[in-house]
Amino acid sequence: MAMERSLDNILNTNSKVKIIRLFTSRREDFLASGRGIARLTGITPPAAHAALKDLYNQDILKRDIIGREHIYRLNANNRTVNDILKPAFKKEYSIKEDVFKFLRGKIKEKRIEGKIVSLILYGSLQSGSTDEKSDVDIAIVTGDGRAKKQIEGIFIEDISRQFYEYFGANLDSYIKTKDEFIKRLRKNQPPVSTMMRSYSVIYGKDPLGLK
Repeated sequence: MAMERSLDNILNTNSKVKIIRLFTSRREDFLASGRGIARLTGITPPAAHAALKDLYNQDILKRDIIGREHIYRLNANNRTVNDILKPAFKKEYSIKEDVFKFLRGKIKEKRIEGKIVSLILYGSLQSGSTDEKSDVDIAIVTGDGRAKKQIEGIFIEDISRQFYEYFGANLDSYIKTKDEFIKRLRKNQPPVSTMMRSYSVIYGKDPLGLK
């Protein structure tokens, strides 16, 4: 029965997974053109076109043609969308929230709230491109060198171990003082320049607002 094996064809390419992830992470009335979807997902336009065509033919997406633009939206009446894809990707999003909750809890438990100026998530978990070998990448900005040394000890020796035990993934911590971080930010130096393209604030201030 074709319906029973529909997931084999729906989730058979990375491009289609990224597109479904995009639509299930937005409001139900989210609309986007093919070009817009390619830009938002980081997929090449040809790959996006092929994936969108398949998802439309599989009735996962609806399509409207306005002028020369193809506008896509999630098919809210489709059983696979509502009963399988939405719940599955919602659970994926909750992993990110679980990481946030875990790290905030550890910061409070270790009583180091005042030592941390900013704690952010970046990398593959932030961008939604994780695989089974992915680390969880965080950056920590501390007030000064003394706080940096203390945070390094706590995170590298203790919290990272507990994180691995709980999530089964390595926690990769990039730790800098506020002055060090701002210097790299102003000079557009990696990895700071790279992480600023996509990040989420877990605790403290937005690093782009640091002075």
